[in-house]
Amino acid sequence: MLLFRHDQGRSLGYISPRICDNNKESSPRFPLERHPLELGTKSSLPDYMSLRDLLKVNSREHLAIYALATLANLLLSIPQYLAVNTALGLGVNPKGATASLIAQYGSSNGLVLDFLRSGLIFQGVMAVLVIGLVGAASSRRSWKWQYRLTGVLVSTYLAYHLGGKFLNALGWIGVLETSGANVSNVYGDLFWFGLGTTICYLLAILVLRSSYGKLAEEKDAIVVP
Repeated sequence: MLLFRHDQGRSLGYISPRICDNNKESSPRFPLERHPLELGTKSSLPDYMSLRDLLKVNSREHLAIYALATLANLLLSIPQYLAVNTALGLGVNPKGATASLIAQYGSSNGLVLDFLRSGLIFQGVMAVLVIGLVGAASSRRSWKWQYRLTGVLVSTYLAYHLGGKFLNALGWIGVLETSGANVSNVYGDLFWFGLGTTICYLLAILVLRSSYGKLAEEKDAIVVP
């Protein structure tokens, strides 16, 4: 039994527990409480991965892609440098930026500076593309197509750059043949270093594919009710 007090009439009354229970069932002032999952509320768990979590998942893969691209560029630069250096020894003058550096710093120093310049440009572009992979992975919406598109850009630029260096080396070897020089050793160097470059490129593509697979598994493991 519940007692209540009426201030105006200074009177006391009571409410039966049965009546109180009936009022609770019928009155909207006493709604039934339900579990949050029954009401369809969202979980407090985040539906995305933080940048720190992403770095834990595939930071090694991204660094491996950058390292393999660097190694591939270095391997193909060696026969190219040997071919150009041999051509300079035969009195063949290059054109473009290489010619200006050679005219300013000499044949030996100018050639080294030209290769360092092109290498730094390549490293900068690859660093931007790898950072783009990280940015695409950290996107909260439509990260899959962004990561795929960035991966296509990485593979396309790497293939374009390495293919250009290979054709440039072949062009210099042709110049050496025209000049009557023995190019058998230069051809051998280009073959073996080119083979190593191809292996590094294929490994970079495989690592990129593995990185996407690992990232997809980690993101799909996040369950959002």
